[in-house]
Amino acid sequence: MNRICGVLTILALTTAPALAHHHHASRHTSRDASHHASRHAEASQGFTANASFYGGGPRRYEPNSHTANGELFNMWDLTAAHRTLPMGTRLRLTYAGRSVVVRINDRGPAVWTGRSLDVSRGAATQLGLIERGTGQVRVQVIGKS
Repeated sequence: MNRICGVLTILALTTAPALAHHHHASRHTSRDASHHASRHAEASQGFTANASFYGGGPRRYEPNSHTANGELFNMWDLTAAHRTLPMGTRLRLTYAGRSVVVRINDRGPAVWTGRSLDVSRGAATQLGLIERGTGQVRVQVIGKS
């Protein structure tokens, strides 16, 4: 009897973590799906993003620096980086009464920065974001290029 109890205990200890992980994973997946659906609805209506600009520092001087979609990085193009929007998505960004249309051609910014959009130096210049470096921009998805 002790041997059976020991086997059942070992079996319980080895399967419980797997079952707990499965339960957590299925709950996580359904939450992600609803979050994705709400993000899609936001994108069609517009949303606000904490944005910064990039196009300087070491990347500025690298002659063959490429964006995530494979094109050569040009800090003066009207482009942007976003973690999830499809490549080629065109966005109208508005900040401090100024507006510019950019095209997603790169991935970023890193999650830990707290920002959700990086715009090129050219776009930041037109928006007036250069002085502050970061700001809340109004984003409207206007299509795909």
